Amino acid sequence: MKRLAVLLQTTLFIATASVAYSQSLADIANKEKERRGQVQNEKVITGEEAAKYHMPTATPAVAEPAAKEEPAPGTGAAADAEAPDPDEPVDFQGRPESYWRKTMTEARKKVADLELEANAIVVKISELQTKFYNIDDGFQREDVGREINKAFYEQDKNKEELANAKDILLELEKEARKSGALPGWIR
Repeated sequence: MKRLAVLLQTTLFIATASVAYSQSLADIANKEKERRGQVQNEKVITGEEAAKYHMPTATPAVAEPAAKEEPAPGTGAAADAEAPDPDEPVDFQGRPESYWRKTMTEARKKVADLELEANAIVVKISELQTKFYNIDDGFQREDVGREINKAFYEQDKNKEELANAKDILLELEKEARKSGALPGWIR
């Protein structure tokens, strides 16, 4: 019982002390207003002054050979659309952010397409097996059996391609990390 009384008294003492010593929001706002009034920085930096301190960004080594080549007739607009932005950040190898985003997107799309194809093959095999068991004629059953075997071959081929595509995606992620590409570029 004594412990409860001591605990209650301590809690009341701390609560009243914190209220007594705390500043109100208005007091803090007034102090900040006074502090800002004392700071007088009238110097305005113009674009010309900022240009003196501008450090040029590293240009990718890949872009230099492309600049020397003359585009084929009719492809000038397409080449300009794919040309990397000179202000675009680059990794240690000189590859820009757009390269990594495009490469990773293509690799992920290939994996997704192969996964969809795998699902379609599974459905096709299921339908063929149902058809196989519903047919009474032996000759038609042989034809359906061949189609099932072809579908299994396609499925095996798809599994290999999918495994290769996933390996390529993992290798791209490792390469990006090693070359200094930022994590947001490969997401």
